[in-house]
Amino acid sequence: MPSDMRERTLEQDHELFLRLKTDPTAIGEAYDAYAARLYGYLLKRCGHKETAEDLVSQTFMKLLESLPTLEWKNAPLSAWLFQVSSNALIDHFRKASTRRDVALDLEDWDPPGADDPAWHAELVLEGEKLRSLLGELAPRDQEVLDLKFFAGLETAEVAAQLEVSPNHAAVLVYRALGRLRKKYLQTQSL
Repeated sequence: MPSDMRERTLEQDHELFLRLKTDPTAIGEAYDAYAARLYGYLLKRCGHKETAEDLVSQTFMKLLESLPTLEWKNAPLSAWLFQVSSNALIDHFRKASTRRDVALDLEDWDPPGADDPAWHAELVLEGEKLRSLLGELAPRDQEVLDLKFFAGLETAEVAAQLEVSPNHAAVLVYRALGRLRKKYLQTQSL
């Protein structure tokens, strides 16, 4: 499993945080651990690869700039990084005066096992349907599902990002999935 997809413990994050405070070159390890998840989250939220890449870069630049005054809050480093990236995305949309969620550009998407044209066509159609249904959910449900599935955060990390307890975060994910499932099943009966 790539290092950016492995779950980090709070202790590992604290050790990385302490090293970042004394050795800013440790930013490479932080980047390796979190950049892919930040990118997935941001790409889903803005739908533009270059913008997502820029926002990931801005997030890590902010980390470097903040190191002298940043304090350990006994929370995953990812919580701080996702909060900064969310704020950067909001700032980007305010400057651009564009809508927050847009459809993903799927031109470069190459799913595994795409040698079966019928499977591929069905997958594309179902993906479009799910993206459309996600856009119909309340903004809070969209955010919860984006953090959990597009950013790949664990429930504790979603909780830290949303500033709720882990149990509450699990309930939010469960309920948002339930509402998405209900919408999906309604389209199946049409």
